[in-house]
Amino acid sequence: MKYFTKELWLAYNDQGPIDGKTAIELGQRNTHEYMAQLELLRPRLSQKAYRFFKTEILHDGRLLAFIAGDGVGHAVHGSQRFDINARNTSVMIQVLGANLDLLYTLKYTKVTKVLFEFPSEEPLFYEEGDQIGDWGYDELTAASDMHLRHEVLFASGATILIEFKHFAYKKERCEGSRYQGRI
Repeated sequence: MKYFTKELWLAYNDQGPIDGKTAIELGQRNTHEYMAQLELLRPRLSQKAYRFFKTEILHDGRLLAFIAGDGVGHAVHGSQRFDINARNTSVMIQVLGANLDLLYTLKYTKVTKVLFEFPSEEPLFYEEGDQIGDWGYDELTAASDMHLRHEVLFASGATILIEFKHFAYKKERCEGSRYQGRI
């Protein structure tokens, strides 16, 4: 992650070498720089995908599923046969929004790199046996002239990195509350 780092997140919580006030200033500067570089990536995204990266906020959401493979979503009992030579590695991520009332399904195609680090070599808010935790920050950057990179940082310090050519998403309402079971 270039703009929204582990060090910055720790500083927001008064747990890093950077003090809270400096962290806020640095965070504002990084957000401004990130949005400027995101604008440069706009021609490489569909209008809907650009809107996702610019306006959708998944902070404090929860990762439900992370699937990578050569046939994500392939119906094995369907009429279409699996083509072992198709070279269609893809990734699907499902995330519940912060209030657990929205389900986001993110799809990446023409994938060239996928990394999922959990537990992290550099944990944040994590002790052995803990969960992946809240979706903290994510950023879209250029991986090459042809591919984009989406990185996600979770509260535990876990990270996802996906390099891809095409992105699409779906957002749907669902029932739920972040506070169910706490009363």
